[in-house]
Amino acid sequence: MSDILKKASSPKILNRAWRKHRNDRAVWKIGMPREDMEPHLAYHLLQLSEDLRRGVYQPEPVRFFPVNKGDGGQRIISAVTLRDKVAQRAVLTILEPLGEAVFHANSFGYRPKRNIEMALSKCAEFMKCGMEWVIDADIRSYFDMIPHGPLIKQVKSLVRDPKIVQLIKKWLDVGTPSRGFLSQARGIPQGSVLSPFLCNLYLTEFDNALTANNLPFVRFADDFLVFAKTHKDAENGLAFVDKSLKKLDLNLHPEKTRIALAGPNVQFLGKRLPRIRRHRFTDPKGKGAAR
Repeated sequence: MSDILKKASSPKILNRAWRKHRNDRAVWKIGMPREDMEPHLAYHLLQLSEDLRRGVYQPEPVRFFPVNKGDGGQRIISAVTLRDKVAQRAVLTILEPLGEAVFHANSFGYRPKRNIEMALSKCAEFMKCGMEWVIDADIRSYFDMIPHGPLIKQVKSLVRDPKIVQLIKKWLDVGTPSRGFLSQARGIPQGSVLSPFLCNLYLTEFDNALTANNLPFVRFADDFLVFAKTHKDAENGLAFVDKSLKKLDLNLHPEKTRIALAGPNVQFLGKRLPRIRRHRFTDPKGKGAAR
């Protein structure tokens, strides 16, 4: 048995994972409500441990349902059983330190000891350093469009553990709505415990590319801003962002991506960027102005 799977399937880690989800009202598994499982909790956790260790664990079928978004569209949310959430949480507990060792410093979403306030503080820091322009970008249907093949390659590079990789593939397969026979498998389930971690893992290559090309950015999961000193720099940066995302088989949302002056006219993570006092800037038409 692999070291990662051995650790993740230990009663100690599974019990810790259970405590994370003890207030979750999902069914334990199909046909077994939580109320029927709880009186025999120790037995079911030990059974889950045994299934993981022996390699016979199989995820339960996932239910999908649409949720309306603020822009009038819909996103598909997955309803995962409590048994699978506990198993994913146990695996995440072991994988998280591996991810933290490679994730970019300017990535703040769904990571330990990081939060929205820290992301916004980093934005203000860039603005105070003269980054007057911002690429306010949106990835089109990011969670739904992540291709499984390249994502699994990223997982293999991080984990180097075939059994864990195979387990993650199983979770991706059951957590993705069916597509056409010839369609590429895409999407990570929103509602899955592992999805935020996989989101950060897949975009780490993008993060590193931005830094390698001197493009300061702040990212919170799939929401990100890229900062620039001039409008021309921002235009060049946007072209690079578009190119880099296409390499990952992702696309910018043309109606939700723009170049703007960094300030209160830009909202990020539900907050307006601060107003930073500057001396002068040059607008796209070359005219000087003061703020």
